[in-house]
Order: sequence, then structure tokens, then C-alpha cells
Amino acid sequence: MKKLYVIALLLTILTVPAFGQVMKGYVYDQDTDEPLAGVNITYKRLTGETDGTVSNADGFYQINLPAGGVDLLFSYIGYENEMVPIVINRNETKTRDIRMHVKTNLLGDVVVSAGRFEQKLSDVTVSMDLLKSEDISKQAPTDLSTTLNAMPGVDINDKQPSIRGGNGWTYGVGSRSLVLIDGMSALTAGTGIINWNIVPLENIEQVEVMKGASSVLYGSSALNGVINIRTKRPGLTPVSTLRTYLGIYASPANEDYQWNDKSFWKDGKYGVEPFLRKNVLSGIRNPIYEGADFSHTRRIGDFDVSAGLNVFTDEGYKKGGYNKRFRVGGNLTYHQPTTNGTLVNYGFNTNFMSDQYADFFMWRSPKEVYESSPIANMAREANTFYIDPFFNFTNPNNNTSHKIKARFYYRGDDMPSDSGEGESITDILGNMGTDVSAITGIVQNVQNGDYSMFYPIIQPALQGDIRGLVNGTVNLLNGIFPTATTSDYNDLLAWVMKRGLPSDMSNLGPWLSDAINPKSDPTNIDKNYTYYLDYQFNKKWDNGTQITTGATYEHMRSTSLTTGTHDSDNAAVFFQYDQRFWDRLSVSAGMRAEYYRVDDYLREADTKMFGTKVPVKPIFRAGLNYQLADYSFIRASFGQGYRYPSLTEKYARKDIGGVGVFPNNDVKAEKGINTELGIKQGYKFGNLQGFFDAAGFYTQYTDMIEFRFGFFDNETFAYLNSTQDILGTIASGQMPGVGAQFYNVSKARIYGAEVSTNGFYEFNPDTKLSYNLGYVYIEPEDADYKKKNEIEAQYDDPLRSKEKSNDSKYLKYRQKHTVKGVFDLQWKRLNLGMNMTWKSKILAVDYLMVDEREMDQPNMMEYIRQFLYGNIEGETLNSYWRKHNTDYCVVDLRAGVKITKDVSFQFMINNLFNKEYCTRPMLVSAPRTYVMQLNMSF
Repeated sequence: MKKLYVIALLLTILTVPAFGQVMKGYVYDQDTDEPLAGVNITYKRLTGETDGTVSNADGFYQINLPAGGVDLLFSYIGYENEMVPIVINRNETKTRDIRMHVKTNLLGDVVVSAGRFEQKLSDVTVSMDLLKSEDISKQAPTDLSTTLNAMPGVDINDKQPSIRGGNGWTYGVGSRSLVLIDGMSALTAGTGIINWNIVPLENIEQVEVMKGASSVLYGSSALNGVINIRTKRPGLTPVSTLRTYLGIYASPANEDYQWNDKSFWKDGKYGVEPFLRKNVLSGIRNPIYEGADFSHTRRIGDFDVSAGLNVFTDEGYKKGGYNKRFRVGGNLTYHQPTTNGTLVNYGFNTNFMSDQYADFFMWRSPKEVYESSPIANMAREANTFYIDPFFNFTNPNNNTSHKIKARFYYRGDDMPSDSGEGESITDILGNMGTDVSAITGIVQNVQNGDYSMFYPIIQPALQGDIRGLVNGTVNLLNGIFPTATTSDYNDLLAWVMKRGLPSDMSNLGPWLSDAINPKSDPTNIDKNYTYYLDYQFNKKWDNGTQITTGATYEHMRSTSLTTGTHDSDNAAVFFQYDQRFWDRLSVSAGMRAEYYRVDDYLREADTKMFGTKVPVKPIFRAGLNYQLADYSFIRASFGQGYRYPSLTEKYARKDIGGVGVFPNNDVKAEKGINTELGIKQGYKFGNLQGFFDAAGFYTQYTDMIEFRFGFFDNETFAYLNSTQDILGTIASGQMPGVGAQFYNVSKARIYGAEVSTNGFYEFNPDTKLSYNLGYVYIEPEDADYKKKNEIEAQYDDPLRSKEKSNDSKYLKYRQKHTVKGVFDLQWKRLNLGMNMTWKSKILAVDYLMVDEREMDQPNMMEYIRQFLYGNIEGETLNSYWRKHNTDYCVVDLRAGVKITKDVSFQFMINNLFNKEYCTRPMLVSAPRTYVMQLNMSF
């Protein structure tokens, strides 16, 4: 027994000194001197096992080593590996700081969106593009949407994002592309759309755009892809930035569209007023916008502190279209000191925004394209606040991490109607060449049984003579309103839609009294409260295996005097498995199960599995990425996605200056699958280096949510799709509502290809040209278009609406071909850049807007369109669309100078050639715009 004790004591004495040696120091970025947290420091024992540690939040590391010589490997995603040979004696302590170099190839960028953990861009199994903060700043945007719109495969149509044609135009409600800020949804609760005002442009580090269904990790609204905005985090040195910018809208190329003059702002006719408008900028007659961003980041002890501020005012290039915002927010993170090598941090992000903005989707007439129809003004005033607490724990000793995120969100939203608010019925009738007394006389004649004035329209109506009916109606109206234009009729229609008609002749007196002296409507604020919780667990093994799993829960409550009170709950669990084989093959697979309910509809997520309905929706994804050579990667992926209808799509009754969003309780969640095969190839020829990417994709949707634009019953919300329906509504004393209602179409599919290249050419150390080029081809098809065409061919009612503007197989509001290019030439302190976008024509739009079918003579619906959208000297929306719905090319030019190390100036001309183009009917692009921007950092 004594011999055993002696042997054990000798082994202990010999073993302890062998690992009693210590290596310590700090790890820094070679270029910025910033400490790097989370760097892996490893070495291999003689047994072949790997041992190591991780640098802490300050970049400090300490590791025990065996006596003798070892090769110490420092590795960090996005940086070159550093192999450091070490010879260390027994009981020796060595100190060495390590400086790591950022990888110079473009494929080494680090992303987190693809798997909810950090990985190299070259290793992801889906298509992904990056947008860096410096790329955003060069383009002097007022919000992120304008910069995203320059990226291949991404389109922003009327502020709504679409990835590879997945989204058309959805009337400002719902989104198939999820927008995140640091992993948390930035979509407006209730409506499901992105308000770009909420994005902290002043504090963006990079933007990751993931293309394809991503619902397994991110849930509803990630049906088409994800746009993840990652904000900056403080370094060792405090940094402050200030950006100020000014934009001036030039006059349109068509002088008929000019709606403002030099005294326009002096008369207070703009909806908002920029801060410098009355002094420094008083001599500018055209509408302008101005803004300023400020951000500050610093580390105070164990705290990371960042804050940002933005103020912005835009008079708008459209009359009645404006934007004004104030936003302030920031982040506070505490890095808790630990002694066991674990990394712990917690804190919160917060944001407050007050904004008011207005726009319209229907113009006044084809000669007044930048002026709103009085029945379609869209204005909002809102206050938004959220706070996102979080907790992160990482244990490098067993390669595990736990992350908890939460949110409290509030938004108060009022929708005032500015169009025609200052006009009484007497003003409107005066413009039309009549007055209230004349209209009262006509009403009294009818009340006394005198219908003689209607004889010219009764006979053709009975005979089915549409042209005679229209001519008789025009003559009748010209006799009552001798000086009226179609725009004046819209003013009258908007007033009637807002005030309604008298229920019977006994109420004519009070109705006329209110007509002459209208009362202002009370302010009704729609409120939304959202509570969110997300937990994520991650575990890595030395053999390349990694799992990510977690759960989310969201409760939403929406209260409104108009729509009532609605509650929804969403709960989900997710799991993803990732495996790295032979340091070349990455395999990923995941699944999600989600429960969703709205009000008393407790089984919104019902799914039939093996013949039985279950109250959850399961979805799956899988993908792989194989490295063929040093800079050659192929990838393939399959993913399922879904999107639940937002509360607005399902229940909302929103009046927008007479136009509404009408509820449809029967609308269901839309589902989809996405498959992709792609290749990414890096290249370097002398001073030219970059990568080329090509992908083929196929997306199929079931129960796809689209909107139908038409006439509706304001009481029952029923779709009025015949002459009988419309006349019956009018006969009951109600004016039909005009607007949109969301519903499910059966099936749709979108397939195509995308090719792009991104890189730079270095002429010499002072001159470099960077570029980003891309081409996207899509075939967006309605799978049931033949069946629909057969049904619509049987329509014989002149007021029966069809689904879209033609009989083609294509979905609405998509374009087949898109080419985009971004170029920047840097020479010493000067830079010159250009954005170029070319798009083909829009394939189809809504029938109530345009009918592209050949007709011998206008039908009844065409006369209604002319009444709604204007007919000025024979120019109608239909004729305008035929003329302008063509392919188009838009060029933006910019030039800048770095005045000092910390001060730069940028000048831009957007829409350089003042091109007039449309991305949908009645949305005419902004004219040429001059932009000046000053950037400072200190």
C-alpha cells in the first residue's frame, strides 16, 4: 500500500508542473487596435485531443500549457488564423499580445442571419448578400429602403420590400419579407408592414439579406426572406458621428405636373416645415427635405453604451405627401466579469419615434400626377416605443450558449384625413358651377315626382345601350354641374363618402345643415401593445456538430374605435442541426412547430397530419454547402415558409380619405416552399478580385394572400361585384366603399435565376474601383389563370370586376427582368460613384385600375375608371399606362471628397436624366433630386 502512495505522489509531482505553465495577454485587431472578444485559442496535446480557451470581453486570454513547445492557434471568424509557436519552461508565465488581420477576400465576411449564429458568408447554405455601413453612407439615403433598392434581387415598391418577386404591391399591409433589427422584428405590429422611419440609419454596422423561405428560424413573415439589420457596438475608443443632409426636388420634365411655386411654402401649404425653410433655405421654390443623424458609442468600464438621434423633415415631391420624424434610441450592455472563463452580458435596446407622414395611391388626374385624389389620401401620425432587454451566457469550456430576448412594444396610430378637410360642400359645388340651393331644388323636384331630367338615361339603360347611357349621364351632369372636371367630381364623391347620404327626405334639412357647416371628426387613436419572449440554446462539438434550438412567444393586443379590440397569441419551438464534414461540407437541417390564434379563432394554425388535424403548423428546411476548391462553393437548399395574415388584413376597417381596407374574417395563412441551387466562385486576376454568384430558384405558394381592389358595402364589407350589388347599396342610402380586401388565391409559383458579381480593382495604392452588378430573371405565374380566364369570359354584367388587367398567366405587380449596378471609384480623397437600374415592364395590375384587353369601344368599367382617375383632354389612366408601362433605366450619380480624416462631403444627383417612370399605376417616380451630405466623426 505504501508503494502505491509513493507512486501516486510521484505522478502528481511530475504531472502538475507539466501543466503549471501559463500564457496570457490580449488579442487586438491589427488595424483598429480594438480588443477582440470570443477569439478561440487552442492547441493539440500529444494524445491528439484539443484544449483551449476564449478571450473575454476585453480581449484578455489566459491558458495553461504543457512544458516544452506547442503551436498555439488563434482563430476568429472573419480574421486570418494566427499560428504562434511557443516554447515555455516549467512554472513559467509568459505574456504576449496577439494582433489579428481581417481576411482580405470578400467571402470571409461574418453573418448571423442564416443560422442564428456567426458563420462565414462562404459557408451559408442559402443565397445571402451584404450591405456595409460605408456603402449606405455613400448613397446619402433618407432611409434604408433607397439603398436596399439598389441591391440585386431586392425591390422596394411603394416602401414594401420584395425579394426575387415574392411580393407585389399589397396596399401598404402585410409583408412576406421579414425585417429585423439585431434579430428582433421591425415590422409594425398589427399591419405587418415595415415603417422605414424606425430603422436607426445612423447606427448600422451591416445589413444581411437572406433570400428564400426562412420561417423555420424566424417564423411568420419570413416567407420570402429576411433583411437583418445589425447595429454597431462600441470599441475601446469612444466614437461620435454626425451626418447632415439636404435634398432639393427639381421640377418634373413634364411642365403639366408642376404643382408648387416659390410662394407655396410661404402660404403654409406644405404638410410639414423643415427647420431651415424660413431662413437659410427661403429662396428655394421647390420642395426640399433636410435631416440630421447623430450617434455616439463608447465603453465605460464593463459597460457598452451607444445612443442615436435622428430628425428628418420632407416636404415631399407630391402635393400632400410628406414625412417628418424624430427618433432617439440606444443600447446599454453590461459585461459581467467572471473568473471561470464564461462570458456573460445583459442589457437592453430601446427606441422611441414620433412621426407623421402622408402619401396617396390614387392621383387626381393624368395631368395632375403628383396631386392626390381626394378619395385616396393616406396620412398617419404615430408614436412608437419599444424596449428589448436581453441576457447572453456563453461557456467556452463546453461550447454552449444561452440567449434570452424580450420586448415590450407600444404604438399609437392616428389616421387623419387632410385631403379636402378645409373645403365645405359649398366650396366644392362652387367649383362645379352650382350651389346648395340649386341641388336642393333638384332634390325637391324629384321628391314631387318630376323625373323628366332622367329621361335621357332611362331609355338607353332599358335597352342596354352603354354608350347611350354614358352620353345621357354626361349630358345630365353637365347640365347640373356646368364647369365640373373629373377631379371636381372626385371632390364631391369624397365628401359624400365621408358624410354619407340622407337616409330619407325627412333628414334632408339636417344633412344640408351639416353639409354647409361641417363638423370636424374626433381624433381616434389606434393602439397596439406587443409582448415578446425568445429563448435560444446553442451547443458545439469538436467534431463539427452544432445544434440551435429554442422557443418564442408573442402576445399582441390591438384596440381601436374603428376596428374594435383584438388579441392574438403566437407560440413556437424550433430546432436546427448543423454539421461540418472534412472542413469542406456544411449540412444544415431544421424544423419549427408554431401555434397561432386570433380572438376566438383558436385553431388558426390547424394542419392535417396523417388524416388528423393538429393545432400547430410544422415546417422544415434543409441545405448544404460544399467547398469545391479554395474559393469555389456550391449550395443547395429547401425551405418551407408561411405567413399569418396581419390583424389589419383579417379584421381592420381603415378609412383612408374615403378609401378603405375592408375586413375578411375568412382569410387564411399563406404557405410556401422554396428551393435553390447555387454556386459562388471567388476570383483574382492581378489587381482584380471579387466573387461571382449564380443561383436558380423555385418558389410555390398555396393560399397566397393578395388583395382585390374594388367596391364594397361599408356596413357588411361584402365585395360588390355586379350592377345589382352596387345599385342595391345606393338604393339603401349607402355609397359603395372603394378600396381593397385581402383574400386567398389558390396557387402561385415564381421561378427564375439570379447572377451577380461583387469585387474591386486596385489601379494603384491610391485608386480603387469597387462594383456590385446583378441580373434577376423571374417567371411569376398564377397556377390557376386558365380556369379564372374561363370563368371571367362568361361575365356579361358590365360592372363585374375581373382579377387583373389582362388574361396573361402572370401575377400582379411584377417585372420579369431587372439589372442593377453600383460603382464607386476612389482616388485619394475623392470618390465618384453611380447607381444604375434597368427594369422591364410590369406584367399585370388590378382590373379596376387598368384594362389592357383590346376593346372596340369603352365599356362601363372604363367610364368608371375615367371618373375615378380622371379624363383630361382624352388622357386617361389607361392611355397613360399604355404609354409609360415600358422598360426603363434610372441612373444616380454621386461625387465626394474627404476634406480631413474625420470630415467628408458628398453630392448626389438622383434620377440624373429626370426619367418619368412608374412602378405601379398612379405611382409616378420622384423627379431629379439634388442631395448634399456632410459627415463628421470625432
